[in-house]
Amino acid sequence: MLRICVFTLIFLSSSSAVKKSFGDENLVYGDTRSNVCEECKFLNGRGFLRFFGFKIYEAKLLSEYKSGEIFNSKFFLRIKYFRDFKGKDIAKVSLKEMHRLNLIAKDKESVWLAWMEDNFPDIKKNDVLTGFYKPEEGITLHHNETVVTTFNDKDFARAFFLIWLHENTSEPKLRQELLEFRENS
Repeated sequence: MLRICVFTLIFLSSSSAVKKSFGDENLVYGDTRSNVCEECKFLNGRGFLRFFGFKIYEAKLLSEYKSGEIFNSKFFLRIKYFRDFKGKDIAKVSLKEMHRLNLIAKDKESVWLAWMEDNFPDIKKNDVLTGFYKPEEGITLHHNETVVTTFNDKDFARAFFLIWLHENTSEPKLRQELLEFRENS
């Protein structure tokens, strides 16, 4: 399902249906830890979302601790995009994935979608979007190292990160790569 949504996003947000994306781009965007979370020193893993061989994005997961339940500690997921996407489209795909995984209550659906549509920035090729999870607080969103917003809804934050970390994610290979170095995951 996620692959279909990604495919749709590529066509909606690209000026041409197919863009070349060959070779290994320089994947470094500043220091991985940067200013997001000084305590998040442990690289849990890194992987790529690909669609028909084309790189859509690279994701890295760093956390405060290298073992234990990840949602009991601070962590962040950094995504470097290799395509342009509209923030509203990312919000809609995120909501669909939350529904698919049964992570959202009906009464929160409109609130969460509105928050995502209002706060997810439009993405250009090589932009970096970072979600910082804080237990008992929620999520802080960074776009290219600048804080965009904070949402103090821990249920939303957990559901959002479970798009990638849930055992039934639509991208199990990416999940495995993101948790590759995590102990007891």
